Amino acid sequence: MKTSAIRRIAFLLFGSLLALHPALEAQDFKYEPTHADVRYGKYDRDVLDVFQVKTAKLAPVLIYFHGGGWLGGDKKSFNPDPILKRGIAVVAANYRFTTGTPDAAPYPAPMLDSARVVQFVRSKAKEWNIDPDRIALTGSSAGAVISMWIAYHNDMANPASTDPVERFSTRVTCILPQSDPTTLDPKLILQRIGGDHTVTGALLPFFGVKSLEELSAPDKQKLVAEASAITHVTKDAPPTFMQYVFPLGGTPLPENTPINMSIHHPEFGVMLKEKLDAAGVENVLQTAGDGSDPQAMWQFLVKHLKPEAAPSAK
Repeated sequence: MKTSAIRRIAFLLFGSLLALHPALEAQDFKYEPTHADVRYGKYDRDVLDVFQVKTAKLAPVLIYFHGGGWLGGDKKSFNPDPILKRGIAVVAANYRFTTGTPDAAPYPAPMLDSARVVQFVRSKAKEWNIDPDRIALTGSSAGAVISMWIAYHNDMANPASTDPVERFSTRVTCILPQSDPTTLDPKLILQRIGGDHTVTGALLPFFGVKSLEELSAPDKQKLVAEASAITHVTKDAPPTFMQYVFPLGGTPLPENTPINMSIHHPEFGVMLKEKLDAAGVENVLQTAGDGSDPQAMWQFLVKHLKPEAAPSAK
């Protein structure tokens, strides 16, 4: 598949997901960034926006990574208003794409950039009135994969680094992945979820391959396992709230199922929940039509970040 076609698929997926997630929906926001396009790294897309809140004590922060198949999307799509109103600061970050830009690179480039975002935010905690011990991650689709990758990995702090940012921890308080593909293994996806046998064109540039056959090589399979969230769940994983916009059931899906549904199906959440439950990690799986409280995600976030009541945005 040509790069241009892959990028079109990614943008279609990204746009449809935004429309279904009110918290992420692009619109006219009430609040402007306190600090816009802050450079956190050396690559072309290594910039982030900061939305501070006025609190007497250091405020918790939610860091957002956008979706788009690691091929498109932008931090400016995120709506910070519901988060800020709850006394939680927001950081929305871009990261390297896997193709199409001067510094594009395959996995693990987007993940490494995003892990550095967590470290960079901690390095700026005092300046930005942020509590470095109360950090949550969220994102939709590709951004959710990034959030889980950081959260479930061992701490990536390097105390001996000559770069002071790299000395900070990447551990977080909780995560809220939305429409998250919890495995990137095409065989497992087809087995548990079904759908289009091409799975999604975004996987090919993500792993730097030209075909699914090439991705089945042993060295590439190691990368697939390394990139998949379900590989890294341990008993010290942070509390996790998974939210999906499609209902459970109907799997394995027929081959003519739209890719947007098959790659974001809540069966992915079931797979992750199995791992989290086995490890004894607190988790919630919310799907369309399950009758759960629409405010449950916000309640979960407030429970773990413990913000001050009704502050004003800065």
